[in-house]
Amino acid sequence: MRSLSVRSLIPQRGAALIMALLVVALATSLASNLIWRQDLWLRQVETRRDLAQARLLALAGIEWARAILAEDARTSTIDYAGEPWATVVPSMPAEGGEIGGGITDEQGKWNLNNLVRNGQVNRDDLAVLRRLLDQLQLPPALAPALADWLDSDAQAQPEGAEDAYYLSLKPPYRCANRELSDLDNLLRVRGFNSAVIERLRPYASALPGYNPVNVNTASAIVLDAVLADLSSAETQQIIADRDRAPFRDISDFRARLPRELKNIPGTERLDTRSRYFTVSIHARYGNADTSSTALLDRLTPWPALVWQKFE
Repeated sequence: MRSLSVRSLIPQRGAALIMALLVVALATSLASNLIWRQDLWLRQVETRRDLAQARLLALAGIEWARAILAEDARTSTIDYAGEPWATVVPSMPAEGGEIGGGITDEQGKWNLNNLVRNGQVNRDDLAVLRRLLDQLQLPPALAPALADWLDSDAQAQPEGAEDAYYLSLKPPYRCANRELSDLDNLLRVRGFNSAVIERLRPYASALPGYNPVNVNTASAIVLDAVLADLSSAETQQIIADRDRAPFRDISDFRARLPRELKNIPGTERLDTRSRYFTVSIHARYGNADTSSTALLDRLTPWPALVWQKFE
């Protein structure tokens, strides 16, 4: 009888041992999971903290740009690529990270909102856009499509698009019939896509109202589009001339043109002073990186922030 009892206890002890091992394994697994979750939570907190600090650095960079532009407006009556605001600042150490960036004259580009004045398409400015598209090897139909997107009427131009086209899309939406606030708005316009926008970005802007092109900062492609009667060689000569001495005003620009170009059309679309600038800042703090772009309006002594976005 006693031997039978001992034998019956052995399986029970084995089962108890197995249960104990299972409990320990389960407790270990739960503890590991809790530790892993806590570590993940701590890393997320650190990342959020670093990102917040990186954004503060970027904001400081934009304030620096505002100060540079304000000082330039106080001391100079023209804008050109040889001024301090045009210097690209490489990434440099900052407390806990680094920061760098630069300022771009948006009036060195062609303002797409120039196409429409008082709700109506300006045919001369439409011709400028067509020439710009041609030089960039982009479809000419983009010009009337954009004009219809900006103008106030509902009548589509040849190769253009109004509500009838946009309401047929999935999902449908209406034609904006108002100004662009940013080049990325073009994604909703017929014929435009990311590749087209990136091709346009160095040469086109989206600024409030009508804005002339700064002849001191515009590229050869933009000048060729604005001044249709110039040859490529003449455009390059203008750029070489302004590199030696920037144009003081449009009268100075006309005076320095060769005699045969004195009355060239298109100079009324030029200026030597700029109002709108974009600031691009890249900042890093700890393990977080951020980039910020802002559009500044220098109409007032301290440049106003038109918009700002983080990436």
